[in-house]
Amino acid sequence: MKKCVGFDFGNHAVHVAVNNGGKIVRSITERLPEGLVLDGRITSVESMVDVIREIKRKHKPHAKNAAVVLPAGQCYCRRFTVAAMTKKELLFNLPYDFHDFISDDKSNYYFDYAVVEAKKDGNGNVTEFDIMAAATRKDLVADYIAMFRKAGFKLVTVVPQEIAYINLIRRSSEEEHKHGILDIGYNGVRLYLFSGDKYDGVRTVEYGCDALASAIAENFGIEGNFVAATYLETNFEHSCELPACKDIYKAIAIEVLKAVNFYKFNDGAVLEHIHCCGGGSRNRVFMDTLREELGLSCLNLSEFFPYDKNVDYRMVAAAAGATFD
Repeated sequence: MKKCVGFDFGNHAVHVAVNNGGKIVRSITERLPEGLVLDGRITSVESMVDVIREIKRKHKPHAKNAAVVLPAGQCYCRRFTVAAMTKKELLFNLPYDFHDFISDDKSNYYFDYAVVEAKKDGNGNVTEFDIMAAATRKDLVADYIAMFRKAGFKLVTVVPQEIAYINLIRRSSEEEHKHGILDIGYNGVRLYLFSGDKYDGVRTVEYGCDALASAIAENFGIEGNFVAATYLETNFEHSCELPACKDIYKAIAIEVLKAVNFYKFNDGAVLEHIHCCGGGSRNRVFMDTLREELGLSCLNLSEFFPYDKNVDYRMVAAAAGATFD
């Protein structure tokens, strides 16, 4: 598509990327009202419509088409191997490959897939498909379509975060080696693992910058984390350097290290480096702690795209990836 605006709704902020002719030309991050998004779920569609309208009015992206990232918990995404079959057969069988994840009626879900690799035998015949598949609720997609329509956009793409990152990797200078994308978010930290542009899985730390905001709130006697989060973002009164925050940095780093070591033990895979994104990636003290504990390169995700110096990919990585076909 010629022009598209990607949206990634976090628990704390909405991240927006403007794609013009296959190139990300703008990155926008706007803070959300407290409680508007909880655990990836939009609590008030009408209020979010107002937020999107204000972004459109304020930043004037001059695009009709929109893409949205489905947050973790709002969709299921997995990679697995199936016997060679026709497209019709694969689509028929796909819902059954999610039986461990979906307990209610599968007719309530959309299912989609992409072939990662067609595996062949010694005679060149395809015997298996290595596929990447996703499932999400139909009513959720319908709600997103209606929400963007009310805000003046046409929703044309809905993608899981994993697929958004794959799209982004394919447009980077990344070689065929093991690497990770570490999303240091507000309500959790997720390490997405890749072999080149092939998704290998995700490991999750169930807390993130919200734990830091709690520590800051306690230190400064602030009621609630919403205001404390602004202290964290601006390093007000050197709040990022509080001993309690440093303890949390180290705790998260250790959990990420466990994930890296498990990946190495289970898959025999050694990560060459990790690309960091999310609000926590802008925290210098946090990043220094990660590098020290992990013992490998933790890079700014914007280093994927050294030629796009005006775009902060750390904040809009998934939103940017969602805009690519």
